[in-house]
Amino acid sequence: MMQLMDAPMAGFGGRGQIVQASFSVIVPAYNASNVIGRCLQSLLNQQGQAAFEIIVIDDCSADDTIAKAEEIAHGHNNVSVVRLDSNGGPGIARNAGVLRAKGEWICFVDADDVVENNFLEMLQASVEDLTDILAFNSSLYDAETGNSLKASIREDLARVAGADRLADYLQDRVDRSVIFHLFRRRFLLDNNIMFRGGLHEDVDYMFHALMRARSVKSLDKQIYRKLDTQGSIVNSLSTRHVDGFFDALDAMHALVADTPMWPDLKNPFLTGIINVTASRLLRLLPGKVVKLEDAGKILSTLHGRVVRSMKLAEIAYPLPVPPSGFRTKYRITFDAFMNGMEKGDTTEDMLKVFAEIAPKLWSCYDLHHSILLGPGEVRTCCKRFTYEGVLKGDVVLFGGNGKDFEFTYSDIKQAKDALFLEINRDNSDECRGCPFLKFEDWGRPLNQGVKYLSFEHHSLCNMRCTYCSETYFGGKKPAYDAGAFIDTLKDAKALENMEYIVWGGGEPTVEPRFDELLSKLAEGISNVKQRVITNATMYSQTLADLLRKDQAHIVTSIDAGNSKSFNEIRKYKHFERVFENLRRYAACSSRNVVIKYILLPENSSSDELRQYADLIVENGLTDCNFQISCDFKTDRVTDDQLVAIVELHHLLRVRGARLIFLDDLVWQRILTVTPDTLELLKSKLEPSMLETAFEPAYPGGVVVWGIGGQAQIIRRKSQFFKTSKIAYFIDPRPEMIGQRLGGIEVRTPHSALSDDLPIMIGAVQSAPEIYDQIEALGISPQRILQKVIL
Repeated sequence: MMQLMDAPMAGFGGRGQIVQASFSVIVPAYNASNVIGRCLQSLLNQQGQAAFEIIVIDDCSADDTIAKAEEIAHGHNNVSVVRLDSNGGPGIARNAGVLRAKGEWICFVDADDVVENNFLEMLQASVEDLTDILAFNSSLYDAETGNSLKASIREDLARVAGADRLADYLQDRVDRSVIFHLFRRRFLLDNNIMFRGGLHEDVDYMFHALMRARSVKSLDKQIYRKLDTQGSIVNSLSTRHVDGFFDALDAMHALVADTPMWPDLKNPFLTGIINVTASRLLRLLPGKVVKLEDAGKILSTLHGRVVRSMKLAEIAYPLPVPPSGFRTKYRITFDAFMNGMEKGDTTEDMLKVFAEIAPKLWSCYDLHHSILLGPGEVRTCCKRFTYEGVLKGDVVLFGGNGKDFEFTYSDIKQAKDALFLEINRDNSDECRGCPFLKFEDWGRPLNQGVKYLSFEHHSLCNMRCTYCSETYFGGKKPAYDAGAFIDTLKDAKALENMEYIVWGGGEPTVEPRFDELLSKLAEGISNVKQRVITNATMYSQTLADLLRKDQAHIVTSIDAGNSKSFNEIRKYKHFERVFENLRRYAACSSRNVVIKYILLPENSSSDELRQYADLIVENGLTDCNFQISCDFKTDRVTDDQLVAIVELHHLLRVRGARLIFLDDLVWQRILTVTPDTLELLKSKLEPSMLETAFEPAYPGGVVVWGIGGQAQIIRRKSQFFKTSKIAYFIDPRPEMIGQRLGGIEVRTPHSALSDDLPIMIGAVQSAPEIYDQIEALGISPQRILQKVIL
């Protein structure tokens, strides 16, 4: 089968000096005349004292690969060349190399790649006695220009050495390339681990090796340089590629089907089928590969192989929807493909569907646009939700270990990129079940800079609210320099598209640098109002000045109708001081003041709510804005809480409150409102409220100002929108104009001037600003829906 082209294997040393090699480097080559010299030279340029041999296996090339390899071998005793009698593919060539190898360790290097000059030195320093496989990192370069394309290819090194490596491997969470691994030769021979013929032969080879290995170690060093070459196997797609992948899947199934491991690996195996299928489907789109066979033929082959592999694994189709309702992009693509093939859709129609799916991924507004600085940690969101009975949210990017640390905007971008990837692999436990994830064309996280910036970077507070936690009043001083971080944002020009800046806590005003940082952010982004969530126990002149300039607004929770309740709930005695400071802030700009009431069992009585509403009038605060909320630690709004919400809303409205709105915590926890819900509420409310508390139906249409999560959740859950149709949405962003949400058009704010339809403000944080925009357009506030919408 093979013809030996060189003398016995040699290691380091001069010509004729035979030295036992520690490493056997096997280089399969086919028509590699233009690149074989570059590859071998990188191997011969190794630093350090590792003894090694290079075995070039020429897979019956039609060019002069063999001659060039022999020329190099002639000057080096540790290089040998073998020519195969027929072309069998890279797997067969590698098998021939393994059988000839004498080194304790074997690695495979592709002929069109190169290695770093410390490649073998680093490998030698990293292997241990019980190691069967050593996984290492690599980098990606453009073969023509030499430009770096990716500094680090592998993000799976912790997984490949982990206990769940087989399940992770089947789900494409572990790199399948043999070239990024070092193998103990005796381990390969003892376990009869060999490559099959055909393409993608290393996929099942690596699985077999990982399955048999006693110990897998990892080396996070980029010591192999992968060169991206047009026309290579990774840049081509044909029915041979499809067959190669599915031959690998079927071979992996055969290895484990009759073992005790199979029940635990069946679902990961299904994920492997889905991922292989969908990744091939998306590569059918224009510009994805250089060489492409007929798309219709590939679709037909794919479908046949999917059906066959699923039958072998005893997996029925259609597949059940996951309990969370979450389907990865690959699963969505796979389902569209299988449904299309069953319906007999044309190739053109299916490619259109794949093209619509291709740019989309799962993410949320916060992951892509927000940075939230918490006490001793940096978060990617501040949303909370309940999934399978567990309260989740407030996802941490880094920090949280109790130590001081520093970070930059670039650090946050990298952490968000990693989380984005894990979410779309359905591998993010902290985000699983999140109702805010959307399947859209997001681009990369923070690709438009920061739009939402939250400062809760300490837990210094002079209150101990019963519904709060030590996270926010534990007395932790800042663990990092928020001012230095602001500088990195400005240096990166990451504030140019800023929409919201929020200060929370702890209590922002008690931190010594608050005024300084507030002013620092106000410089250069005067078009953005900074939102300060303050308990109003301290008066900040800097904040008051920004209120007056319309560069800030405040949110203050009262949560009580008298000083006794206030002290019991907020653990603070000076109730009157809070109202005094609110009056001073409101005197600067009442429309920039939001007064919040968090409904709890201990403050929801009718008497308490009336006392609170009366205090608002007595202190001259009715021109402010009013937010109704609930305890974030509860998972649903009870019937009694819903009654209290309606009652408080009514009491404030009849006393002349400027704007009243329910916040996102309330709507997230309200169950879908039905006619029975409304009847229950009416049975518990005072008769005097029934006629005026609720908005009536508007069959002629309502304008919804806002297209974010709040607007959509109200639309989905409320009974109001079962009887009132939405005429159109309003959003000021040019890129949203003309788009359709659920078949309803998004229009400009000026569109509201052309009719007299009632307007619902579908927002939370920006609700007061939307109210201001409506007034600025000359639209009568009478058109704004002010009663309860349920």
